[in-house]
Amino acid sequence: MDTDGFWDLVESSAAGGPGGERAERLTERLAGLPLPEVLEFQLRLDEARAPLDTAGTLALARLVLRGRVSDDGLWYFHVWLIGLGRAAHRLAVHDPDALADHPALRRLAALPYERWTDDDFPDWEALDYCAQDAHERLTGEEDGLEDALAALGHEMPCDAAFADPVWTPARTAARLPRLTALFADAT
Repeated sequence: MDTDGFWDLVESSAAGGPGGERAERLTERLAGLPLPEVLEFQLRLDEARAPLDTAGTLALARLVLRGRVSDDGLWYFHVWLIGLGRAAHRLAVHDPDALADHPALRRLAALPYERWTDDDFPDWEALDYCAQDAHERLTGEEDGLEDALAALGHEMPCDAAFADPVWTPARTAARLPRLTALFADAT
């Protein structure tokens, strides 16, 4: 599966319902593919996630999540950004402040944090398990995806681990001025 195929699957899974249902649709599609394609999907997911593992993405997550970012929360925020699609991912990597125009971020800024439902929360943890679940359906092996990828020389990342220093609020405001303004009144 090439990069275009990966993004086609991610983006086409968005039609038809919230995150849990979306993950199941994606898992079903993956389970209908040959096993090597399932492995390639996970490789492309890991490739898409890698450039998000930065202090800038942490700063973005802190704005969106009103400072409530755990290690797991950041990890699942990464896949939420991927779930927004290729164009949003490209912005998150190269011009994150431009995400201030994205409807999903504008909606979250307008919605008080205390009123968020599970469907509002900006994470998509289930995306992390789609290839694993599809692999298990195809092979009957529980947790076999990691071993199959290791046999290819790929070690699956399991958490955010950027080397950059964490941005101060002043640096965040300077580097992400539109997003800082968008989330300034968010509670």
